[in-house]
Amino acid sequence: MFEARLVQSSILKKVLEAIKDLLNEATFDCSDSGIQLQAMDNSHVSLVSMNLRSDGFDKYRCDRNISMGMNLGRLVYSDERELYVSLFFCLTHPPTCC
Repeated sequence: MFEARLVQSSILKKVLEAIKDLLNEATFDCSDSGIQLQAMDNSHVSLVSMNLRSDGFDKYRCDRNISMGMNLGRLVYSDERELYVSLFFCLTHPPTCC
């Protein structure tokens, strides 16, 4: 199981909004130490390297190393009242996600 929660998600949302201008899709590598991302933009000019340590989250759990490919434009969701970024994934049997 993988779970990462932030009470103040606006900080992560700002980081992801900056990254999504460079990357359409990215693979996040999750381990017990945190979430890492390293990828080149489509034109191979910019390198994006991000490391979110597990102690920076309000609640963090990663039972085993997993890689999650995500569309960054869809990961960041905003409505009229508030900005939300949520990451919650429960892997039971790869690649089944519940």
